[in-house]
Amino acid sequence: MKIGGAEITPAWVKAKAIKHFLPMGLVSALILGLAWPWPGKEISSWKIGDFRIVQTIDVIIIFFVSGMGMKTGDITAALTAYTSLAYGLVAILGITPLMGFLMVEIPFSPSEFSTGLALFCCVPTTLTSGVTLVTQAKGNTALALILTVGSNLLGVLTTPFMLTAVLGEADISLDATALLLKLVITIFIPLCIGKAFRENCSPVVDFTARNKVSLSILNNGCLIMVVWQTISRSQSTIVEQSAGRLFSMIAAGILLHCVYLALNGGATHVLKLPWNERKAVWLLTSQKTLPVAITVLSYLPEEDVGEHGLIAIPCIIGHLSQLFMDAYICSKWGEMADKEIAAAASALEAEEERAGEAASERIEIGESSKSIVDVAEVAMRLSCDIASENHTKALEAAGDQETGAQIKEIEIECITRSSDEPDNGSGAFMAAVQ
Repeated sequence: MKIGGAEITPAWVKAKAIKHFLPMGLVSALILGLAWPWPGKEISSWKIGDFRIVQTIDVIIIFFVSGMGMKTGDITAALTAYTSLAYGLVAILGITPLMGFLMVEIPFSPSEFSTGLALFCCVPTTLTSGVTLVTQAKGNTALALILTVGSNLLGVLTTPFMLTAVLGEADISLDATALLLKLVITIFIPLCIGKAFRENCSPVVDFTARNKVSLSILNNGCLIMVVWQTISRSQSTIVEQSAGRLFSMIAAGILLHCVYLALNGGATHVLKLPWNERKAVWLLTSQKTLPVAITVLSYLPEEDVGEHGLIAIPCIIGHLSQLFMDAYICSKWGEMADKEIAAAASALEAEEERAGEAASERIEIGESSKSIVDVAEVAMRLSCDIASENHTKALEAAGDQETGAQIKEIEIECITRSSDEPDNGSGAFMAAVQ
């Protein structure tokens, strides 16, 4: 059996499952959480203070693994792209979160949909999918990586205060300092510990390189677990919402990403960034991270912000919309880059072929010239030898008693003169004799 010309084999199914593991997992978490909420509710009820045990472990694993995968060389390589780096960080942490002020003003019913979109606006860029998509688009992967790491580290500091300001417009009060402390404990510290393990334990580097796919699945699996627990806790409220309300919220999430793409695409064009850098900045500044959004949400008091499950839905929709839209865009960019590379390779091959032909012509001309000179020299010497032999015979016939030494001197002078007049060897010999 074939699909789109590809043979369906176990290897093909496995490759597709790995590639689409996160979106399929998120959809499965939604369906399972809504159809059978009890397991997720039960697991979510296990708490120590304000921390949900399983959910906190999932978050720590996500950022610890992310820290182990951070390569110092890739980060430092992108530090010279000053303009791209500066705009990227400012846009991710300062410009795009401003859309949150508009989101909280949208009169959604329930109001948690507005809160969810506003929360999604305030968090940094994606942790994994952004770099993967930039790689697919043949963009500057090192720049994408440093924007991801830098914005998420700084975002731990900026998100609580930006979110407090945004939700303050909706008369929702938050303790930004307490939220910051929780993010430092569950995001910043695990990320730094994972990075420290990579730098100080050489087997970690080999382990992450060999198990890149497995670690990615582990990370995405933990995120799916967090979403499943969140949806399960709010199942009763979610199923009460009408289809019209859900579709309007989905449309708003898609429109939000379109606005981000248009805004950042225009800005990167005005800044005249190099195309490879522009692709990285354009994508990373237009995306938002679901893990951080869900982590922040888990620390917001439900009595103040509302049902966590309802707030999570806009975040999930926003993530899925940017994932599918940007995957299509990046595939087109990648195809364009492949065509440019192929054209450049063909041009280089043609140039090398022309250069080879020109070199062959020069070699043939050189060999021909050398052959002409060699023939002339042989003819000259042969002419001298013949003339010498003839004159010796003439002397013998005349009874001349010239010695061999005298004849030799005459021959040497003949050769010397004939070098100036190569076409007249016999005449040179006779002139030397006379």
